[in-house]
Amino acid sequence: MTTTDDHDATASERALLEVRDLRTRYQVGSSILGLPRYREVIHGVSFDIARGETLGLVGESGSGKSTIGRAILRLVPVAGGSIRFDGDDISAWGRGTPLRYRRSVQVVFQNPLSSLNSRMLVRDTLAEAVSFHRRLRGQPLHDRVDALLDDVNLPRALAQRYPHELSGGQQQRVAIARSLVADPQLLICDEAVSALDVSTQEQVLILLRRLREERGLSYLFISHDLGIVRSLCDRVAVLRHGDLVELGETEALYAAPQHEYTRELLEAVPELRTTPSTALAQPRKGRTRG
Repeated sequence: MTTTDDHDATASERALLEVRDLRTRYQVGSSILGLPRYREVIHGVSFDIARGETLGLVGESGSGKSTIGRAILRLVPVAGGSIRFDGDDISAWGRGTPLRYRRSVQVVFQNPLSSLNSRMLVRDTLAEAVSFHRRLRGQPLHDRVDALLDDVNLPRALAQRYPHELSGGQQQRVAIARSLVADPQLLICDEAVSALDVSTQEQVLILLRRLREERGLSYLFISHDLGIVRSLCDRVAVLRHGDLVELGETEALYAAPQHEYTRELLEAVPELRTTPSTALAQPRKGRTRG
């Protein structure tokens, strides 16, 4: 792997998430003897995410980006290597996942409508999550739901609507609000804005950035859109066919990519090589390590 990263020697000691030599595989059939046959999808990937940092994970469709996110979420098994979160090796937990981890690591998917219950009002969707994670009832429960709507800049009146009655951007804000219920430390955004129009994308990106600053969130931002990644992320990891080929500070990587594949990706969008993104009105806030 080529790196343009300037992490100091003790960065991993302070990292919230440490992925080391991660390998995943899928069963692709059986042998003539009936034994399972596997295909390895992720080939020894390593990276870390500091507290308050946004790491962008980019690559073409099928490169394995979402598989890495799902491995961190414990939705696919780890075939080799380790994933450590806040010092705990989650890959050694076996089949069960502690509730504290499920609360600490949340996800926002690409299609919010598919992740929201179409038969539940927005208020009921959020109230269900609050009731489970916070054990609130009555007025404190309603107050918490209102606060979540405020957090994601949604009018409280929308709480009385069903998901299909909302715009795509509003649906995604509801999904983000639900992910915040448990006060997570790490939010995995898997193509979270790719289905939105450009103006709505910018609004959601500004929201994510504000939430990071206010809550100290860390993000793993999975995307194929190099412009969005440049506007939001502190560092970028480039994935190709399950291999991490380059990792570095965002502006350094975009200005002088070291790996041929990274250069090919950037050359497909020439303006990214010369002009810093203006998708967000403010410069990125420096990440904290520790």
